Amino acid sequence: MPNSAVRPAFALSLLLLGLILAAGCSGDEKKKAAQQAPQGPLPMKVVKAETRDMPNWGEWVGQISAHETVEVRARVAGFLIKRNFEEGRDVKKGDLLFVIDPKPFQEDLKQAQSGLEYNQALYNKAEKDFVRFKKLYEEGVVSRDEFESYQTQAATYKAQLRDNKAKVENARIQLGYTSIYSPIDGVIGRVQVDVGNLVGQGENTLLATISTMDPVYVSFNVSEADYIRAMRDRQAQGGSERLIRLILADGGEYNQEGRFDMIDPTIDPQTGTLGIRVIFPNPDGLLKPGQYAKVRVRVSNNENAVVVPVRGIMDVQGMKSVYLVDPDGTIRNQPVKLGYQSADVAVVTEGVKAGDMILSEGIRRVKPGMTIKPVVVPMNAETPKAAPDGEQNAAAQAQDAASQPAQNSPADTPATAGSGGADKAAE
Repeated sequence: MPNSAVRPAFALSLLLLGLILAAGCSGDEKKKAAQQAPQGPLPMKVVKAETRDMPNWGEWVGQISAHETVEVRARVAGFLIKRNFEEGRDVKKGDLLFVIDPKPFQEDLKQAQSGLEYNQALYNKAEKDFVRFKKLYEEGVVSRDEFESYQTQAATYKAQLRDNKAKVENARIQLGYTSIYSPIDGVIGRVQVDVGNLVGQGENTLLATISTMDPVYVSFNVSEADYIRAMRDRQAQGGSERLIRLILADGGEYNQEGRFDMIDPTIDPQTGTLGIRVIFPNPDGLLKPGQYAKVRVRVSNNENAVVVPVRGIMDVQGMKSVYLVDPDGTIRNQPVKLGYQSADVAVVTEGVKAGDMILSEGIRRVKPGMTIKPVVVPMNAETPKAAPDGEQNAAAQAQDAASQPAQNSPADTPATAGSGGADKAAE
């Protein structure tokens, strides 16, 4: 009986002790959560859209071509016996490139020279006979017909002599074609015919191509409206030269400036565009013929343009937008249309006006409808670094937990910021 009475009392004591410990732990967790929870809206930095005088740049896709391109071809028929260069290397004007077997052409030259010498001897004799019979004719010793026959004979040999001289010169030229020299300075491409092959038989066989690589041309087409706008701005600027930039395939800007080289005299009636060719220095050979690149030309000057920081621009499936912050701190998504964009700022043509507050950092951590405490900073301020020890992430998580959105729509959650702005802000 005593043991049975002690057991219920002991069990009751254990139950009370468990309740006390549970209450204590629950109180500690609530206290810890209360300490981590933010007090009021989360402070975040914003910038105010402002107006600046910005250049209005036009951008077109152009194709790079060599300044000069020469096709090296065989001008006489024969077997190729020598190649005197390495493919893809620089060659100088006058360098020996190929040799075609010259023996047949050397024999042709010897034959032409023999014919010249033979007819030269005949002409010399006919000329002496003509002079002798002319004197006899004047003295009345020979008849006129006899004199004129010697005169005709001398003229005939003289004409044949001219023909022989032409044949010798032509044979010398043909022999010269067996040694093929570079006509320009440039880079020689791939050999089209190997040594030992018959070339020039029935056609001028292509042997190789030489291209000059510095400078290079970039050709593109502009619309009639862009051309007129650029010319009017040029007149307003006193005929100053246009700035021309080149954007390469990797998105980087070429480190050399271009200049206009040629503008087509007429506009293509089929497309309504005007052909333009610009020229760029290429000292390191980075630009290659056949490449495509974007040509940027300053078309006009955009006065009092509204600009926003690039790091605050979002791009979702090609749709550009920014987060506007109302005076009460409420965030809303605002679609925008952009104009010229530099490394730091972008011109906004629609959607934002001067003085609007733009969220410039942490755009991945907020959603439309959230309330923040805006802290206005200058537009040229650098993107702030993340808070140490995860404090910034903890505060953001607490703020997201407080808002409890039901579901994120694609328009509300930025996937990519324009020009990497969101990525930089998130970092």
